[in-house]
Amino acid sequence: MPHSASPDTRSSFSTPGDMSSSASTAATSTRSENLPDFNEFILDPFDLNGNTAAPSPHRLREARRSFVLRLEPCEGSALHTSLKLFQEQSFVRCPNQAHNTTPHISILGRIHIERGNEFESKWKVVDELVSVIQQEVDRHPHLRPPSFAGYEIVERPTRSLFIRVNVNSVYSQLANAIHYRMANQCATLQVRPMDRIALAYNVLRSVPRPALQGLRDLAKETIDIEDWVLSGGSWQLTLYEVMLESPVVGVQHQLTPIQCWRIHNNDQSSSSMLPVSLRIKLAVLSTRFRLTPKSEHDFQKERA
Repeated sequence: MPHSASPDTRSSFSTPGDMSSSASTAATSTRSENLPDFNEFILDPFDLNGNTAAPSPHRLREARRSFVLRLEPCEGSALHTSLKLFQEQSFVRCPNQAHNTTPHISILGRIHIERGNEFESKWKVVDELVSVIQQEVDRHPHLRPPSFAGYEIVERPTRSLFIRVNVNSVYSQLANAIHYRMANQCATLQVRPMDRIALAYNVLRSVPRPALQGLRDLAKETIDIEDWVLSGGSWQLTLYEVMLESPVVGVQHQLTPIQCWRIHNNDQSSSSMLPVSLRIKLAVLSTRFRLTPKSEHDFQKERA
């Protein structure tokens, strides 16, 4: 029998597999329209700093340089060696921000100098700063080592442990003379209180008082103040450039010494025949008749 030429109108059935395949293809097509082409995907440049708003240290130095002037024990002296030992042992017990720098008395802090406009003289103010400090040190020949005045724990501006020191008024005269001559040329130039050597503190979260009491006992056992009390010890003024300030507790700031001035002690103490233990007790006793040390805020307010 011959086949009919009319088209086949019989129903056709799709299998479940065919339907799911069609639906999957349609869904994939829809999602593809909303996704970028991977060939056009571009990664952002690798950023070492994690924050493009904050310049890297070497770029910051090209725009501004920072300095500090400190009075500190000479390297290798008994006091310097014992202070270093105290820092090592206290870091194990209670890491804090005092470990970010070597123990010192701050004379001038946060000296910021902006780069000049001319390339040949862009750091002329830095040279002037060093020259002015040298001139003023020469004009104030009666700089003497500081005297030990005991260990103290204070509550303000943040709970802290420090060595109380007494410095003669010549240091204030020196700092004020430098400030008078250089303040207009520096972005920042701060004169500090000059009455302490910080041993333990945290700015935002204070060290617990029991921990400070334990560190005070450790300081009394570890820090060798005998030569300091008897003869004044070995001290020097040091101008440092701050290369990098560490935000990590216990990692010291990177400082480069620019120039040092040795402090000579020509005074002959009339109480030199007293036993060391008695002289230490007299030094500590004398602090009880003094007012609580000024905070830096109070000091700056008083100067203003």
